[in-house]
Amino acid sequence: MYNMEVPKDIMPTLVIGLGGTGFQVIKRLKKLFNKRYNTKKLPIRYLIIDTDLKSFLDDDIDNNEKCQLRFGEGVKTTLDWAYSNPYFDWLPKNPPITPDFFTSTDQGAGLMRPIGRLYLAKNAQLVYDTLNTAKNDLVDLHKVLTDVGEAYLENIDRHKVYVVGSLAGGTGCGTFLDVAVMLSKVFNRDNTNIIGLFTLESCYDDKLSSDLDAQNRSKANCYAALKELEFFMSSITNPDDEKYSFNYNNIGEIKLEKKIFDICYLLENKNEMGGVLTNIEDIYDLCSLQLFQEVGTRLGSQLRADYANFICKDKDPVLKRDRHFSTFSSSSMEVPVENLRRYCAYRLTSEILSKINNCNEEDNTVEAAKALAEDINEALEITDRLKDFRGSNRYSGKKYSEFIGKKANLRKAENICDERYQQWKSDLEENREQVSKLIKSFINEKAIEYGLNNLNRILMELKASFASDYENYADYNGKSTIDRANIENSMDNIKDKKVKNGKRDVDGKLISDFNKFIDQKFGELAYRIHKKKYDMAEDIIDDCRANINAVIGDINASITQVNNRLNKINYQANKKYGGNIISREMITREFYEHYYNENFGKNLTEKVAAMFKEVSIISVIREGKERLLAICEKEFDKIDSKINIMEILEQNAKNMDMSINDYVKEQLEITSKLSKPFWSAVKNPEVSWTECYYIGAIKDDNITNGFTIKPQEPIDNWIRSQTGERSRQARYVETTNPYAIDVIHITMGACAAYLPDIKNYKQFYLRLLSSKAYPLHLDEAYVGLSDLDLDTEKLMEDYYLSLAYGVIINVDGDFVKNLIYDESYKYIYTSPYCIEFEDSKDQCEDFPENKATIDKKLILGTSQEEVLKRLADDKQLVKLIRDFIAAIEKSFKKEQLKEHMIKFVSDEVNEKDFIAYEKIKYKTSV
Repeated sequence: MYNMEVPKDIMPTLVIGLGGTGFQVIKRLKKLFNKRYNTKKLPIRYLIIDTDLKSFLDDDIDNNEKCQLRFGEGVKTTLDWAYSNPYFDWLPKNPPITPDFFTSTDQGAGLMRPIGRLYLAKNAQLVYDTLNTAKNDLVDLHKVLTDVGEAYLENIDRHKVYVVGSLAGGTGCGTFLDVAVMLSKVFNRDNTNIIGLFTLESCYDDKLSSDLDAQNRSKANCYAALKELEFFMSSITNPDDEKYSFNYNNIGEIKLEKKIFDICYLLENKNEMGGVLTNIEDIYDLCSLQLFQEVGTRLGSQLRADYANFICKDKDPVLKRDRHFSTFSSSSMEVPVENLRRYCAYRLTSEILSKINNCNEEDNTVEAAKALAEDINEALEITDRLKDFRGSNRYSGKKYSEFIGKKANLRKAENICDERYQQWKSDLEENREQVSKLIKSFINEKAIEYGLNNLNRILMELKASFASDYENYADYNGKSTIDRANIENSMDNIKDKKVKNGKRDVDGKLISDFNKFIDQKFGELAYRIHKKKYDMAEDIIDDCRANINAVIGDINASITQVNNRLNKINYQANKKYGGNIISREMITREFYEHYYNENFGKNLTEKVAAMFKEVSIISVIREGKERLLAICEKEFDKIDSKINIMEILEQNAKNMDMSINDYVKEQLEITSKLSKPFWSAVKNPEVSWTECYYIGAIKDDNITNGFTIKPQEPIDNWIRSQTGERSRQARYVETTNPYAIDVIHITMGACAAYLPDIKNYKQFYLRLLSSKAYPLHLDEAYVGLSDLDLDTEKLMEDYYLSLAYGVIINVDGDFVKNLIYDESYKYIYTSPYCIEFEDSKDQCEDFPENKATIDKKLILGTSQEEVLKRLADDKQLVKLIRDFIAAIEKSFKKEQLKEHMIKFVSDEVNEKDFIAYEKIKYKTSV
């Protein structure tokens, strides 16, 4: 099938996996590259840094990709040394790390980040040297690829480094900072992009669901790691600050001069639209897919340009923080070639197994055996070998002169018999191969037609036929009492002159013995050849039947297992969106069915015969269903079928009676929603980060001017429709994969404080810190997530509930305070969202015709950003809003509030302010 072209502008890239998560992601990433590009060389180097021995036992990881962190001596000796070493003054002391916290020194850091960091610090020289070696390998590899024209020369001194791991565990969470610091020393930061990709605690909800203690430690780890990230991702204004100085054994001091990562991705298991990846394996797949897109496709070069242009350089207007973080997701509209490949292989395997398992007794097995016997006899030249020499050597007269002239025929017949048998013996091995080949070919060709049980019957018929052949000559099997010499002597000793003169006939018995000898020789030859033929075929037939019988015993179980796999694909093809949240199958079950029938089902018998020309179908099945599946998959790979995603979409549009443009727009809208990044913070349009959709598709080959590169028109139209929306862009990225349209959704320049779980992380950190149950590590001097003036989530909730209850109204773009408290709550102006509460609407003024009539003291701002800032600064205003909301929630039933707010929510959602819906839906259960 199709093999993707490697972009020549791939930058030399080092991908570092930290801990178990880093290992799993790199393992999948390597498989993705092997799958897409086979064995083509790429300027990519992998490195696993882990404390768990299991990561280094995997055959997918090469020796130069391993960096195991371990102690050279016992745990207690190492801890005593570390706690007395000034380079380890960061080690926790209340409680300190003790040997009891170690299960083993080669089984990971056990969700304890200070242990992970201790492992790295103890092996600092090893890690530093390994990073240097990896960098040099990258340079050498890229030079080689440049020399042969497979890479761009201008990238030779430029690098990308990805650091991948988890902020929830022990190894990744404990080592990411020091690895990033060492990378800043090893690589020239002026021409190297260092990118972090880290998973957060929620990604492991399912994995840690049964261990509450592990969940608590995981949350605490996330808080500590994010606080470090928040600090070291900020611009460094004072490099001499000791916080930016790191000391390592045998390396010395490393001073940070730039933030540790140019880009840092954070990934949760859920997105703002409610999509959830519950399986950690899906998280690993998503991370590896994103890395593949960034490293191994043209998306990488597009991203490099866009990060330079798009990432917000200003601070977040509400939080007053730098916008450090990014996140991602991807979805695709695809023709799932791998699924189609598996479907065809399973279907073909299932049909082969089912056909050969046919138990119906066929009527023509005798004729089939007879035809096979004739083919074998012809191949063995039985007719020629048993060409009848009796007629030309027998004597049918009575005259002596004629009879004595036939004397030489006795020896001649004997010689013919001996010569032909000797020739048969010399051809025996070749004949055996011929018989074996014919029988096995017959089985391969006819297994589908007859089934195994009928093949057994045919082979038994064949065996019986060959037995009959030699039994017809059983009387000649060494039972002759007629001797050639005796006959010759009798002929020589004829003395009767009348017999010699022809006046009297030769003795009839002598002539009879003469002819019997000729017949005997022919009979002996026929018996010996037919018997050898039978013996030879018997071994082959018995062996084939033994294999057949062995297969018959297991075939039903194999059919069930294969059909179960096939049903899973059938079920997936019937799902509305197919696949999972990462990919959407754009073909139906009917397409699978049609494709299989066109390429395999039409000529199944001929197809199977061709498949098993060189190998026995019975032997293959006996080896197991996996072997048969592998052969069937190869048959799929032989098909030169030009599958194109756009042709599939055009057919789908036709089936739905839609234009191709409308259909593609509809499907891209769905796909873009599915590609919401796995970042649960709800987007606020006024303070949002930058979003960009990268649409990967093959270029439109109809454009031939050599300069313009565009996708097909329907895709191009959708991309253009996105440009200009607030904080939202769309870009086309040329790919070489005709099977898919990829939608990669990147969120750039966000604040971690918008994540709802941040405040929970701190609670668990402080709880563990006060319990002193586990050693924790965090420099509390770091400025970060817990230093916000107000709870961001509560602030946003106050804002939207104020709008929903008419406390704040919008007049010609100005946000106006619309509530006072004078012994009771009173609205100032009427509004569709004011709620009937006590006498709150008495003496209200009409809704202002324009903002010129409004008291300027009531104006809170002209944008959401200004209102939020006012709420953050005005504690009395916030108290008024919260007290009013609490009062009406006590006075009204939930259903009444729900009815009131449905209109507000509906209006806001219709106007695309979906954050309003997100903020108050739990209040109204809308």
